Amino acid sequence: MEPLFGKRGRRGEKYETGIVLSGGGTRGFAHLGVLKAMEETGIKPDVISGVSAGSIVGALYADGKEPEEILGLLTAQKVFRYLDFTIPKTGLVKMTGFERTLNKNLHAKNFEDLKIPLKVFAVNINTAKYTCFEKGPLSIAVKASSSIPIIFPPTEINGDLFADGGLINNFPVEALVGKCKRIIGVSVNPLGKRKDLDNLRKIAERTFQLNIRSHTLERKKLCDIFIEPEGLDDYGLLEMSSARDIFDLGYKTAIKALKEKGWGGSSG
Repeated sequence: MEPLFGKRGRRGEKYETGIVLSGGGTRGFAHLGVLKAMEETGIKPDVISGVSAGSIVGALYADGKEPEEILGLLTAQKVFRYLDFTIPKTGLVKMTGFERTLNKNLHAKNFEDLKIPLKVFAVNINTAKYTCFEKGPLSIAVKASSSIPIIFPPTEINGDLFADGGLINNFPVEALVGKCKRIIGVSVNPLGKRKDLDNLRKIAERTFQLNIRSHTLERKKLCDIFIEPEGLDDYGLLEMSSARDIFDLGYKTAIKALKEKGWGGSSG
C-alpha cells in the first residue's frame, strides 16, 4: 500500500536527519527524552518540524539548548507563572506571560537566528488554512501553535487568529518528506481509557486528543523510525508535576527504538 502522501522522495534531499515533534501538552516533555537519547547515540537533527508542544521543544532545542537544560528551564517556572487560570471569553486558561517566558529564554528572536532550521505549524481560524511558520518572529508563532482550542484563547498575528496546529495535523511530517534521508517521528498523544472525565477541562482535553490522534495513524508510515512512548496516556495535557517521569519515558523508548534500528555512532 502506498503511503498517504505518495512515495518518499530520495532525490535532492537537503538534510541527513529530520525529526517531527507532535503536540500533546505537557506530554511534550517526552520529546526532550527522545532528543537526549538521540544525542547519546550520536544523532543530531538537521531540521525540526513541530506543532504545539513540539513547537516549544523544537524552538528551545533549535536555539542551542540541551534537553536536560530545557527540562530544567520549563519546570523551574511554576505553571501559574505563565498560565492564568481565569475564565476569559475565548478560552478556559489565559496564556498570560507565555510569550514573555519564551522571549526571556530564547536567544533567537526570529526563525532565521536559530541554529537548526525549524518549521512550526498553526491553524489560521479565519481562513481555515494550516500555516507553516519558518521565517520572521519566533515566539509569537510558537504561542500560536500552542493555543489549544477552548483551553487557551487563539493568538492574533497580523490581524488573523491562530490556534493549535493539531486541529488539522498533529504530526507535520509532510514538511520533511523528500528533504531528509531519514525521518524520526515522535508522537506524544497515545489514547488509553480514561475514567476521570469529571470536569469541563478534562472533557475539553479528551475531545481535543480524540481529534488529533486520527491525524497521526497514516502519517507515521512516512517515518523511518516512529516513536510513541507507552504510558503517556496516564498523564494529562497540563500535568507539569510529572515532567521528569514523562521525560524518562521518552528517553527509554527512544534508546530502545534506535538500538533496534541499529542507528548510532558518530556517523549517526
